[in-house]
Amino acid sequence: MGDSALRTATSTGRPLAGRYRLGTPIGAGGMGEVWQAYDEALDRRVAVKMMLADQPGMYEAQQEVLEIRRQRFLREVRTTAGLHEHPGLPAVYDTGVDEVTGRLYVVMQLLRGREVQTLIDETDYDYEPLPVAWAAAIGAQIASALDEVHHHDVVHRDIKPANVMLTPGGVVKVLDFGVAALLGTGGAHPHLTQEGMTVGTPAYMSPEQSLANAVGPAADIYALACLLHQLLVGRTPFMASRDRSLVWHHVNTAPPAVRSLRPDVPAEVERLLLRMLHKDSEQRVAAATVYESLLPLAAMGAPTGTPRLLTADGLELNPCTPFTRPFGGPVRREAGRAAMYTPTVADVVADSASPSGPVPLTDTEADEATERAGELARQKQFTQASDVLVAALDRAGEGVLAEDLSLSLAHVKFLAGAHREALSLFEHAAKAIGARFGPDDHETLQCRYYAAECLVELGETTAALAAFTVYAEHAPDDDDPLSVDRHLAALAHIMRLEAGAEHFSRARSAARTLVDATLRYRGTDTTALAGIEDFVKRLNRFNGA
Repeated sequence: MGDSALRTATSTGRPLAGRYRLGTPIGAGGMGEVWQAYDEALDRRVAVKMMLADQPGMYEAQQEVLEIRRQRFLREVRTTAGLHEHPGLPAVYDTGVDEVTGRLYVVMQLLRGREVQTLIDETDYDYEPLPVAWAAAIGAQIASALDEVHHHDVVHRDIKPANVMLTPGGVVKVLDFGVAALLGTGGAHPHLTQEGMTVGTPAYMSPEQSLANAVGPAADIYALACLLHQLLVGRTPFMASRDRSLVWHHVNTAPPAVRSLRPDVPAEVERLLLRMLHKDSEQRVAAATVYESLLPLAAMGAPTGTPRLLTADGLELNPCTPFTRPFGGPVRREAGRAAMYTPTVADVVADSASPSGPVPLTDTEADEATERAGELARQKQFTQASDVLVAALDRAGEGVLAEDLSLSLAHVKFLAGAHREALSLFEHAAKAIGARFGPDDHETLQCRYYAAECLVELGETTAALAAFTVYAEHAPDDDDPLSVDRHLAALAHIMRLEAGAEHFSRARSAARTLVDATLRYRGTDTTALAGIEDFVKRLNRFNGA
């Protein structure tokens, strides 16, 4: 089965392994492709890496290459799964073989944020290079992850900016163990590194790796030094010249002094880099030493005035945060950006917008998105439902379509228990709809009711009481059973919230109002009257009335 068949089978019909529904492809490499997906059993976003499929009529040599890729894929799964407890390594959730296509897959943590390569590419090193503290913080976190893998007798062998991601909260993740080597295996797997197969990336390869000699942890230290040098000055320490190859420079050319290219780099960082780039692997420092050396600079944080690096929804990507605020704390968001935003598929991987901009949404597409989100919400697939609506919102611009979609998103968030996000969305919708149709419009009132419900769920009882009191001042639509239900529920909330605040006389007054409204809208036969009476009796006993 080809890729198109795989996409059809998993995105519109059969979920992979009965639970993983593939969404959008988000990356590809020599061994496989990575998809954004949904774990329908746990209602969460995940990344699914699928090994490349074999093709009919492959030559024997091609089949051998495919088998090598398969073994590397399996090795990556086992290596990463065995190291998942370190915060600098992505978690592995599941693995198996797709029963229809026969392709190996691994389900992993879906990372949001920005590749370090993108961070470097977007930095103007002539006028505003990355802060030294940021480079130190990124380097220290990579070194910590490498110290962990080296203690498990694993060598990554492909440390480079494209294999490192900066995620919200400033946590750095080391990715792609597809070419990792297990130490002490000797010649047990010689076919995995046979001649003609590139292992590593030339700009970051140590002298011993460039010469295809045996590699150990020191090769990762060398690669990390190349990456650090690039973070500081925008380019790697060695580049091919007119008469000499890149490999030749790795093996023979003395490493450049970084302070000659950027004088504000501390002398101790320059000395560290020179030790990490030593031609003799035995003379290089260990990952733990790199971490300890960079830690003081990372803990200082970036200078005041350093521009903030944010995801599309305003989450901060400051790599110094794990050092300056080691126990985390409230998530920092850019003011005004989080209320209307849930990450799209594109933002999950790299916060990059299409240069041509989104295609405007049509009314029909908006209706389809709302209907699809409603169907997913009924199946309790709230994450997928949110993403469907957010993808539509990204194209809706401003106006009626966006207001309707954001209201639908608010309801999905409410059902999912994301009451803080739902509150912001309901408040925004109430303001927008109220501006169009007035404060007494039934949709405006509906938004205000659910905003009050969110406040109750969030424990903000004083604000909830005030919100329900204002809402209850508007009489319900007698012809709309849901409007009546909400009105009575609001009066019941007021009664309980007043009692909870020990405003006992107000609570009894609210109970009388609720009884009158219940008699009017439900009649004398409703069981709700007995419940209200019991509540008042308990209130009187507690209050001594």
